[in-house]
Amino acid sequence: MKKTSTYLPSLIISVLLVFLTIAGSALLLVDINISADKLKKLARKNSLETSIYSDINKYYKDKYNTTGIPAEVFMDAVDEAYIRSFEEAYIDSAFAALENGTEMAAVHPKNVKLEENIDSFFDSFAEENNYEKDDNYGLKLRNTKENAYATIGSFCDVYKFSSMNRHGILSKLAKVYSHRIAATIAAMAAVLLMIILLILINRKKKITAMYWCGVSSMVAGILGMVPSLYLLVTHYFDSFTIKQVPVFTAFTSVMYKYTEAFAAVSIALAVVGISLMVIYGVIHEKKKYPDVKPTKID
Repeated sequence: MKKTSTYLPSLIISVLLVFLTIAGSALLLVDINISADKLKKLARKNSLETSIYSDINKYYKDKYNTTGIPAEVFMDAVDEAYIRSFEEAYIDSAFAALENGTEMAAVHPKNVKLEENIDSFFDSFAEENNYEKDDNYGLKLRNTKENAYATIGSFCDVYKFSSMNRHGILSKLAKVYSHRIAATIAAMAAVLLMIILLILINRKKKITAMYWCGVSSMVAGILGMVPSLYLLVTHYFDSFTIKQVPVFTAFTSVMYKYTEAFAAVSIALAVVGISLMVIYGVIHEKKKYPDVKPTKID
């Protein structure tokens, strides 16, 4: 195993195999765990709608002194089901942009009751104050409705996709995300190629390839497992300073979910690596010290 002609190439390829295995595992987990459906499930699991409703209600109560519009005008038309539909609309729109590499489309699920409440409030205000329903009146009415959708939406966009879109982050992520499947296949193909090369280099003693694969798998597992377990055990993501509770919960739950998945895969890689090395050791010892049949003594 330690002949220079095979040892050095095997060592170099095994090092490449370590990093390709980590990269392939990470890409595969992105493809499995980072999707519109997964984010929707996480949002529902964490019941984000309840805290979002409270935040919207507080916002409109605080704004009453400025706008003169009671919070009930808006909140009577907003419930947790509507908030959830707004959340999911943002998620769907963001992932459509990520998949296609396009700008994120505007998201405003229509709320007929909300618009009727605003219309009714403006009508009552105009009648009580003899306010003429001129172009200025119509403009204020339209702006109030648009602002209502924008405000409610800003609270429902718990993953802050609209903000990412505004700052050009989403378009940059799209360049990577839209090619994730091709990148995953390429990484896995590269892993397979490295294994084949190890077998070819050690063709005179093919069992040695098992040793190198085991070492690479074990090292890749340890390199992925140690930082992942550290992040989970120390609750590292809890230290994020995000003031909005729903946004904090949404982001940290995604980070913990992905880290848990990566830790599990890393542990599995380490176990597979150790198993391959043990199997190699057993087979190698048997070949080194084959069973000798006892001779008959007269």
